[in-house]
Amino acid sequence: MEEMNTTKQQILHYGRNFLQCRGYNGFSYRDIARKLGIKNAAIHHYYPQKEDLVATIFEGIRQQFTEDTARMSGSGCSAREQLQYFFDFMLSEFDEGRSICPIGSVIVDFEELPDKVKEQHLLLLEDVLAWFSEVLKTGLEKGEFNFSEPVDLRAEAILETLLGARQFASIRGRGTLERSISLIRSDLGWKD
Repeated sequence: MEEMNTTKQQILHYGRNFLQCRGYNGFSYRDIARKLGIKNAAIHHYYPQKEDLVATIFEGIRQQFTEDTARMSGSGCSAREQLQYFFDFMLSEFDEGRSICPIGSVIVDFEELPDKVKEQHLLLLEDVLAWFSEVLKTGLEKGEFNFSEPVDLRAEAILETLLGARQFASIRGRGTLERSISLIRSDLGWKD
């Protein structure tokens, strides 16, 4: 049973890496099978279709995001600390070679995606935007941030900036992402 879970986890790991480096249509089960030294049929045993695999990847990302943000909120982290955690996560993923964030990984192919994948992707997007909005609202109320537009619009603008910066950084380097994060912080009135 342990080997099955390990293989399943490795399939998810490599599937996510390929998704975040190449996008939905940029990898196949053959790519994962080669990495693991197994046959494609072994992957189909766990995930009959690619849409099953990618939907499961997004579901896992959502679950981890929910757990991480709840832990931060529950531990009394300030709004700035919570946003910094997210920024650090983005930089860490970039450093690990995942040039595209999970949300951005399927945008180019979005209209062609199976419904199951679209649903999980949109749920993740909504979760992230809701979290950003809540953190920004709290930060405004506690004087950690200073901006005038509605919180939900600011949340969207931040996510849009990070999505674009992460992809552009894959061409121009980590400094691009760092500069974008610095500008976001400055636009929020975040002074160290």
